[in-house]
Amino acid sequence: MAVGVRLCLLVLAGGLVAGVAAAEKLEELQEKLSRTSSPAERAKITVKIGEELLKQAAAKYGAGAYEEGDRVLAEYVEAIRAAHQGLQDSGRDARRKPAGFKQLEIHLRKSRRKLEDMARIVPYPQRAPVEKTMEEMESIRSELLRALMRLDPKPESNI
Repeated sequence: MAVGVRLCLLVLAGGLVAGVAAAEKLEELQEKLSRTSSPAERAKITVKIGEELLKQAAAKYGAGAYEEGDRVLAEYVEAIRAAHQGLQDSGRDARRKPAGFKQLEIHLRKSRRKLEDMARIVPYPQRAPVEKTMEEMESIRSELLRALMRLDPKPESNI
């Protein structure tokens, strides 16, 4: 019996240490984001923040803390929207200077799979925030693809 209690305490302590480490990494990335002014670099840092937030959300959902998972997903969506808006506001041509645009698009494509896995964990009645996040991510990804794949206008002929 004492061995089982010790094992439980060790697992709990390991989870707390991992949670603290993840929070410190997230805090470090957010600090780095606040110091960076380049839209491309901000998008790259936001991708790393997004990966951490998705890990946290998956852990919350896996533990049955659905409201906390929803909160983390909302934070994730805001971070991705901000990165996308920053890239748009920069006025950069995504096709000629894809830095940031490509990283964000790739992240969103990979995130889609992670969100689908999360949706399987969450009971159907609590699944709406995960599905809404997937829809939002797909919308932003579509806009990024349009910007990256835009063709130059054809030159007018004088014939």
